[in-house]
Amino acid sequence: MRFEPTRIGNELLAALAQARPDDGVRIWPLGQSGILAQFNKATVLIDPYLSNHCEAVLHRPFDHRRMTRAPLDPSELTDIDVLICTHDHLDHLDPPTVRTLRDASPTCVLVLPRAATKTADDLDWPQDRVYGTKSGDAIHLAGLVITAFAVPHDDFDYDPGTDYPYQGYVISDGSISIGHVGDARSHPAVVTALYSLQPDVLCLPINGRDASRAAMGFAGNMNGSEAAELAHTVGEKHVIPMHFDMFAQNVDVDALDGFVRAAQQWPDMTVHAPVVGESIDIFGGAITDNLGAK
Repeated sequence: MRFEPTRIGNELLAALAQARPDDGVRIWPLGQSGILAQFNKATVLIDPYLSNHCEAVLHRPFDHRRMTRAPLDPSELTDIDVLICTHDHLDHLDPPTVRTLRDASPTCVLVLPRAATKTADDLDWPQDRVYGTKSGDAIHLAGLVITAFAVPHDDFDYDPGTDYPYQGYVISDGSISIGHVGDARSHPAVVTALYSLQPDVLCLPINGRDASRAAMGFAGNMNGSEAAELAHTVGEKHVIPMHFDMFAQNVDVDALDGFVRAAQQWPDMTVHAPVVGESIDIFGGAITDNLGAK
């Protein structure tokens, strides 16, 4: 199966350059867990994987051929205000993409868990443009409030020196907020964090897990039905499923269809299936996308 972008390169850059919502946010899915969010006050990039680095460095038995082309070259992203990497895995903190963004957007601030700051140092990201977060931190950047919370990717893996290595973030401009959990399994602590922060739209992984993937060393994520139930439990109305369109080796076969079916149990939940090259617009709490919500 292939998930081809509807727009790439200059065509997508032209769309990105159009006026953003005055009273909301425009979200551009980039594949895997990557999104570009255009708030009125700032542009935020989360977990961009815009290279073929995983395929290049991870050899058999791993198969990390992309199922969707990278829609952009990171060198073309010259106005990113905040880059968030939820944890130090290659498809979330992608060295070629992050290194290129360091120079393409020279005022961009990198936000990531404290445990991942060594990788930022290794990529020569200027220390005065790095925020290493602990769970519960709320930092103010570019007119936004960015709140970090711990998530389990199999486990929480707490370290007293560096706190939690896997974190989710809620990004708010004061009127609209996006929750992004990175890689995570469903857990009561995640429910508690999201319930207290109440993001307007929530991005959740749905690729799941199984014994064969665990034996290969893949850490687990929630599956489609677990993601839908988590969203319902925290009262989420608008959900973007993620982490199902990049690597066939690490995804449930019916991940997206399974998530959509599970979400249909709750008529007040709207699923916005991400399509690379298209936007999801949020205006004052009302969410639309050009393909129609499912």
